Amino acid sequence: MESNRLKVKYYPDRGQFELLETFPQESMLWNSDIHPIPVKNRNWGALTYFLIWVSMVFIIPSWTLASVGLVFGLNILQSIIIVFLGNLIVLIPMLIQSHGGARYGLAEPQLTRSRWGIYGALFPSWIRAVIGAGWWGIESYIITEAITAMYTIFTGKIDIISYAVTHFTDYPFILSRTFPQIFWGTFVSIIILQIIIFYFSPIKKSQPLLKWLARIGGPIILLGYLTTWIYFMTEVGWNVNIFTISANSSASLLSILGFLNANIAFWATMALSMPDYTRFAKSQFSQAVGQIPMPLLMLFVAIMATMTTAASYKLYGIALWDPIVLVTLHMAVPLNVFVLFTFVLATFLVNVFANAVGPAYDFSNTLPRYLTWFKGSLILVVIGVALGAWSYYSNAYSYIQNWLLTYGGLLGSVEGIIIFDYAVIRRFKIDLADIFISNGKFRYWHGINPAAIITFIIVTAIIYLPYPGESVILDNAWVISFILSGLIYLPLMVFWVIPKYQKELKGSLRKGYYSQDMEQFFNK
Repeated sequence: MESNRLKVKYYPDRGQFELLETFPQESMLWNSDIHPIPVKNRNWGALTYFLIWVSMVFIIPSWTLASVGLVFGLNILQSIIIVFLGNLIVLIPMLIQSHGGARYGLAEPQLTRSRWGIYGALFPSWIRAVIGAGWWGIESYIITEAITAMYTIFTGKIDIISYAVTHFTDYPFILSRTFPQIFWGTFVSIIILQIIIFYFSPIKKSQPLLKWLARIGGPIILLGYLTTWIYFMTEVGWNVNIFTISANSSASLLSILGFLNANIAFWATMALSMPDYTRFAKSQFSQAVGQIPMPLLMLFVAIMATMTTAASYKLYGIALWDPIVLVTLHMAVPLNVFVLFTFVLATFLVNVFANAVGPAYDFSNTLPRYLTWFKGSLILVVIGVALGAWSYYSNAYSYIQNWLLTYGGLLGSVEGIIIFDYAVIRRFKIDLADIFISNGKFRYWHGINPAAIITFIIVTAIIYLPYPGESVILDNAWVISFILSGLIYLPLMVFWVIPKYQKELKGSLRKGYYSQDMEQFFNK
């Protein structure tokens, strides 16, 4: 079904829209990279999305995530359950946000224009971009750590790592301090290699290199982590007691909630970013089926990591949560070299998929006239290096409080506004062409949706301003900010913004609000 006036085509069998018109005259809102993907080029199936998640889940931070709960007094079973529950919760907004990418062929920054306004969308996109750049720096550091560990194997200097494990709590930093030239030279090389991949991943061709990296890399990565698990479990005859690794104190309710919110925040950036990939989906079925296993994958990783760490405690008298250290010190050559290579590949792929593609869209969306997606990726690299977020990674408390929970409150508010707008107010129906029109339905007030800005300011003040008991709010940052955003945003939209700035939208909260242009597609 096609609308001649708007030059939009709807494919009822696929539930997808296609924008047939380009907008070169709208140089601040449109370029060919951010134009909705043509339906004929939407060719990513469920297996691709599943393997993307395999590539992203099987990484060092996921492996060590359950151990962080011990620092906050949780027992190991509580930690495992909360890892699963946190990821199950974040899957819900992730699937809702992914729906928009698959239906309209839009990346996240353009999809966000319908909620925050054509210019207001720059603000939440930059929040996501800077956080993604921080994660990009952390993962690039971990890649370098694994490669430097391989160097110690080849040069017979493993004893340096062994000494660090027994004498320091921040041993991930011992390699950069002990081998600075090797370490930082490798760090620069890893950055250059990622830039090359970005360059050869054109948007208009559905980024085929990234698609095949996921398909090839996913099984290799899975094999590496399974090898680690099976190797050390075999060493102890598959006889371990995970409760031998326990916390030094009991967890309070606040600690449990804090760890839950940290787990939600762990993939909160991807809850925003998935349209950057689902815009290439064959169908809603493909993207949903490919993503639904994510919490189960995280659960599987937590169980594997816990069992492997318990095995290390039984074998060597120390609980080694860092698989890079464990494999380097206690797995035989050349098997440990292969496994370390899979760790490098896994972290490299998650850095591309989770931390680079989305932020590059965000930066290029700032000035589409001048910035392509590739130029946006270069900005990501500069900011990621400048942030130096890997400094949070050596300490579990700093990792949770100063990194995950801090940005979790920001993303919770952004995601609350987005999800309540798309799912509750618009019922998944937006006017596609208006995303790229400066005087269209998403102009609101001078290109900014005041309801979104006001909501974000209020929620941010509640989460971050100092007052008695503020720490309780911060420990529940994502959940509280998400819920509060919906409670504030909905009445602002229904009673003020829609009547004043979007008079062409008709409906109610029960049925949703959408224009006559959209009604022609869905009510026939």
